[in-house]
Amino acid sequence: MMRPTMNAATAVTSTTVVQVLTAFAALTIPSLVPLVVGEAGLHAVDVGTFISIVYAAAALVTIFAGHLVHRFGAIRTCQFAVALCAAGLLMARTGSAVGLVAGAVALGLGYGPVTPASSHLLSQSTSAANRRLIFSLKQTGVPAGTALAGALVPVATLALGWRVALGLVVIVCLLVALGLQAVRTGLDEPTNNHGYNARPGMLSSITIALSQPYLRLLALTAFVLGGAQMCASTFLISYFYRGLGYPPLAAGAMLSVANVAGVVFRLVWGAAADRGANPRLLLAALALLTCFAQAIVAWPSLMASHAAAMAVCFVMGAAAIGWNGVLLAEIAEAVPVNQVSTATAGCLFFSFGGVMTFPAFFGAIRHASGGYSASWLWMAGTAAALALILLVSGRRFSGNVVARG
Repeated sequence: MMRPTMNAATAVTSTTVVQVLTAFAALTIPSLVPLVVGEAGLHAVDVGTFISIVYAAAALVTIFAGHLVHRFGAIRTCQFAVALCAAGLLMARTGSAVGLVAGAVALGLGYGPVTPASSHLLSQSTSAANRRLIFSLKQTGVPAGTALAGALVPVATLALGWRVALGLVVIVCLLVALGLQAVRTGLDEPTNNHGYNARPGMLSSITIALSQPYLRLLALTAFVLGGAQMCASTFLISYFYRGLGYPPLAAGAMLSVANVAGVVFRLVWGAAADRGANPRLLLAALALLTCFAQAIVAWPSLMASHAAAMAVCFVMGAAAIGWNGVLLAEIAEAVPVNQVSTATAGCLFFSFGGVMTFPAFFGAIRHASGGYSASWLWMAGTAAALALILLVSGRRFSGNVVARG
């Protein structure tokens, strides 16, 4: 049940700021490395490897995120997360390979618990009438943070130097961590009063995510669409630049269009679900749109027109980047309020699994086939399979949503 004393606007604002900042921090190093010369340590760790370490650490800590939220509170967990991001950037600021690896681990440990903590908080501060829109609003923080990092970090690096640029992000992280203290009293509460075990087992989040058929379906959806989102974010620029010969700025614009569509349509899909659209069928439609866009983009002749390519990337972003809020709100609806953070953490563990494995398969297929088309078609096939599974699920999951105010 929603706590009447909880300020919903404060909860949404606080969690969105944290989501933006942790996404920004995670992408800070990849955004500045290409611009830095003469720093052997920065180039000793490949950007792809750095991101893989971040997500591996995030997946690991996600297993424990439910326990952290119930032990310390959602806002306190967010404070820890932002402070860990600051520590990770300070480690990376040493410029050594060891510092970069340790920094990537710390950034991942900070990035992982944020969504379960936010879901726990928002599930208590929102009503069923607007829950999916609010969750979607908060989830716009991820592409927004990514876009801001790509836009601001290179500018700060060129103007002030990379160490100063990192230092500025560290200062912002610490200020936000301190600022959250002002709202913690009004938002955090002891959750053990709900009867939740304060010391759940290490795999309790995964156990809950697999405990009922509907949550297993949502975990599978998070796995596939998480992988599809990461493939789009990772390979769109290189595909248009190296695969199709687009100018660098035009290739970058394709990813920008996809990200903008993802931000806008996270809100559109959330509002649609709140106004009566069946969330399961909506997720199936997004999987089908992902399949369509990634199948079309696989054909170089169809991508010869920049306008056509931009339209396809817009659709891809709307679907493959726009699904998160609807799914996270559906997890919150499917379990009692005292299990929201743990169930979210379990499903996110599978999402991180897709994030880490799908780009590797995509790259392996590209290497084996000698081009990108087979990789995009493979990705489209997995999205089509997910859509089919969601569509044939029918009404057998209709009783799994927990009634809540």
